[in-house]
Amino acid sequence: MKGLSLSILFVIGICLYAKPQNAEITSYIKAWKMEGIIQTSEAEKTYDVLKSYRNINKYFQVLKELYAYLEEHPNDRLRARILMFDVLGRVEYKHEDDKSGMAKCMKEAIVIASKLKDEQLLAEIYALAGQIDLEGGFLLYNFKAVELQKKIGFQHFSFVQNRFFNISFSLYNSADYAQSISYGLIGLKFKNIAPEDWDKRTYIFQLDMIGASYKHLKKYDSAHYYYQKIIDALQREPDIPPVQNLWIGIAKGNLGQILAMQGKEKEAIPLVNLHLTNSIKARQWNNVAMAQNTLSTLDLKNKRYAEALKGFKSAYVWAKQSSRIDEVVTATNGLAEAYRFTHVPDSAYKYYSLKHEYQDTLAARINRHKLSATRSRIAFDNAQSSLERANDTISAQRLTRNFILIGIVLLAIIALLFFNRRMLQQEHLAEEIKGKQYLAEQETHRVKEQISSFTANIIEKENLIQDLQKQIAEGNGQINQSLLQYTLITDKEWEKFRIEFHKAYPGVLNALKTKLPSINPGEERLATLLFLNLSSNQIANTLGIGKDSVGRSKRRLKQRLNLPSDKLLEEYLSELA
Repeated sequence: MKGLSLSILFVIGICLYAKPQNAEITSYIKAWKMEGIIQTSEAEKTYDVLKSYRNINKYFQVLKELYAYLEEHPNDRLRARILMFDVLGRVEYKHEDDKSGMAKCMKEAIVIASKLKDEQLLAEIYALAGQIDLEGGFLLYNFKAVELQKKIGFQHFSFVQNRFFNISFSLYNSADYAQSISYGLIGLKFKNIAPEDWDKRTYIFQLDMIGASYKHLKKYDSAHYYYQKIIDALQREPDIPPVQNLWIGIAKGNLGQILAMQGKEKEAIPLVNLHLTNSIKARQWNNVAMAQNTLSTLDLKNKRYAEALKGFKSAYVWAKQSSRIDEVVTATNGLAEAYRFTHVPDSAYKYYSLKHEYQDTLAARINRHKLSATRSRIAFDNAQSSLERANDTISAQRLTRNFILIGIVLLAIIALLFFNRRMLQQEHLAEEIKGKQYLAEQETHRVKEQISSFTANIIEKENLIQDLQKQIAEGNGQINQSLLQYTLITDKEWEKFRIEFHKAYPGVLNALKTKLPSINPGEERLATLLFLNLSSNQIANTLGIGKDSVGRSKRRLKQRLNLPSDKLLEEYLSELA
């Protein structure tokens, strides 16, 4: 529509001269940053100046520069309008392949305007969202735009009638003819309020929409009135001849159809023939189908069956070619009736079946349109709820932030008061930890010395036993008294040794217990002695068992630990530390 096109040209025009730092773009950015009731009209002033620039390469270059400017000068309001510019330019230059990108821009702009609580900016964004049919919300966003524009004052917006036309058009497609008329009539009032904003073609389209709606409602006098207004307007203000001839033909063809429905065939036929002729010249096959269906319906009514069959077949082809399902339904119904009257039941049945199929298709299309509007309403309500929750969250966060800042100040004061005391406490605690660490190191050193002494005693014991064996072999009956004084490890001694060992090497027994929960005391003893690198002889002498028993015990322990054959038990135990 013209309003949106001018908006596009405004933004595009900004970009054609613009470099982010030059004086011209600065003036446009200033207009985009404008707040309050005059923001729309101030922005509109820049539109006409630049509407003659239409170069997509310049558009994309300036778009890039605008985003670069925004990076250096962040501003929510400016970002919202640049996002609109991004979409408007794509619409103007028919560069709409990135639907998801356009939708993303519009959603972000809506969020920003909602965050700014600027309903006037939001009204402009909603109008654009309706224009691009954001997520199937053509009707919804046009409704929301009108709602906000009415609240703020229609006088502050341009091309308001385009919103009403879009609503009327969408309601017509949903077969809500009465509401389509209602909104269309409101839109027509703006022709007298703001005549400078009127696009004559939009005016003609709106008259056609109202006339067609009255025709569907069988209010033929009202329908006649609005089609006659089209003819009067075109004759009063000549347009491009081919377009003017086409629309005069359309208006007269609809008048002819209305007259035919009222039984005024003689007056109707010349008007419908004009409609047919002008539509064929303009290659407007939907209108050709409509005119031909009207003429063929009159032939059928007057029992001119051959002419009716020929005409309906042509109308059927043209209607399918132009995707006018309603005219396809009319043509198939006419063919079925003509074949029925001429007693060709197979063909009659065929076209009755086709008629019902196309009726279902038409009904499904209308229902899809209504469903799409319902879904977009739900999506919009969900989005609004999310925005409200987000705004509530932001307000709560701001309040919380203020309390936090006050709390931080108070805590800082308290912290300063207690800082010295805390430092003294920390120093004292550090001294305590250091002292405990020293004692722990001393205790570990003591225990390791005891373990070393124990190991040395075992080695000494082995030497004494070897001496004893030697004396016995030589027949010397006197046994070294030091050997007799040496005590083998008893259960009590073992437990004492175990405690000391655990202090010196805390990880060994714990890891062993984890690996082998069912380990028995004998296996623990063997493991600790092996860890201390005692030989099998020394272990045997310490435990009071034979060297072979030590070997068997080692093999059994290795097996219970599931060690590989090439892994030494002693090596494994040393790794546990």
